[in-house]
Amino acid sequence: FFDNISHQVILNSIRNFPARNLIKQWLKAGYLDKGQHHDTPSGTPQGGTISPLLANIGLHGLENFLNQFKKKKGSYKSNRYGFIRYADDFVVTATCREDLEEVLPKIEKWLAQKGLQLNREKTRIVHISDGFNFLGFNLRQYQGKLLIKPQKQKVLEFLQSIRDWLRTNRAVEQKIVIEQLNPKLRGFGNYYRHAVSKEVFNYIRSEVWIALWRWAKRRHPNKGKRWIANRYFQIRGKGWEFACQVKDRKGVSKEIILFNIASIPIERHIKVRGTASPDDPNLKEYWAKRAMKSGKTIWDKGSKYYKIAQNQNWKCPICGEKLYNGEALETHHIIPKVLGGTEDIDNLQHLHKICHKTIHSGRRSVKAEA
Repeated sequence: FFDNISHQVILNSIRNFPARNLIKQWLKAGYLDKGQHHDTPSGTPQGGTISPLLANIGLHGLENFLNQFKKKKGSYKSNRYGFIRYADDFVVTATCREDLEEVLPKIEKWLAQKGLQLNREKTRIVHISDGFNFLGFNLRQYQGKLLIKPQKQKVLEFLQSIRDWLRTNRAVEQKIVIEQLNPKLRGFGNYYRHAVSKEVFNYIRSEVWIALWRWAKRRHPNKGKRWIANRYFQIRGKGWEFACQVKDRKGVSKEIILFNIASIPIERHIKVRGTASPDDPNLKEYWAKRAMKSGKTIWDKGSKYYKIAQNQNWKCPICGEKLYNGEALETHHIIPKVLGGTEDIDNLQHLHKICHKTIHSGRRSVKAEA
């Protein structure tokens, strides 16, 4: 796709957009590969930052094209086809195979007008009971119920990337390992937290634990299991956590723990209303309400708990991540109530549940680190 889309099609689509000339220069600028310049008479560079946006522009209109095909009278919905697209990946749905076979050449003709053609190797007509992969997810109907799960190949690739990193970084400190793996685990977990992922998250947690144990064994081939366990792991309830003590910039000792991907709550995705866009200034309140739903916690605007989040700039003071990243939230008393702490705003902070655990395991002051 990215190599073939017509520059003129893109420019015609954006019409009199203020940055039209700048985009034209980007399209014609070419790209560097291993120090060698390559011209781009057509298409946009694969992997380019702006390429997915230009793909959206180039394919804009395909949904309206499909909407012109209607079902027979008496059907519940008038449109014969459903359409889902992200950049240059799209899915067309219909109630029968014949409808899809009929529309496929029409889609090819529409794309040809843009200087594009379907990748026949990736284009398939399948029944939902057989399932298909889309954007890293597997969509399949089981006994009449549609389940969306993480794509198996993506899970295996993710785990292999962690194993490869640990294998090539055997000499780094435990602190670096945790700092490197936590964003990866959080990112992967948050991407799949709206799907049927609990079993996969537990599997990843187990496999990462095994990989870390092997990493520690390779670092200390002459040490026994008990020594390694005491050196790199802390007992938490019924499990072992990969954790270590470090000092922050102020010299305050704190414990950092490997993120537990299995702790991410599974929350079903709420469809966006109509064609609502995050960039629409008139819909700020709508998007704020959507963003405030996390860990089944909703704070009314202007409430005490809303103000606490505002004071924290909507970030967790322990990990620095956004509060609303899909993880469960808890409210922490900086001075414990048993020591005279109050319910005042100045004594409360919102933390991710796993970050809250690190506070109570080390009893350190959050306020001094925020």
